[in-house]
Amino acid sequence: MILRIKAVCSRVGLSRSTIYAKIKSGDFPAPIRLSTNILRRCAVGWLESDVNEWVENCAKTGGKNV
Repeated sequence: MILRIKAVCSRVGLSRSTIYAKIKSGDFPAPIRLSTNILRRCAVGWLESDVNEWVENCAKTGGKNV
């Protein structure tokens, strides 16, 4: 299943800007493109399995990934 940003924010308890900052620093899975329009902002989403894995890793490390 593909999750959009609102669902990801809800699932991980972080804001949109925090998620994108973590992506930039390599601390959160990168989204995948859902559209191919390179001239405009394209739709993106996250694989539910990637988000779930990130949450599980946070639980294992005591939240140090957050």
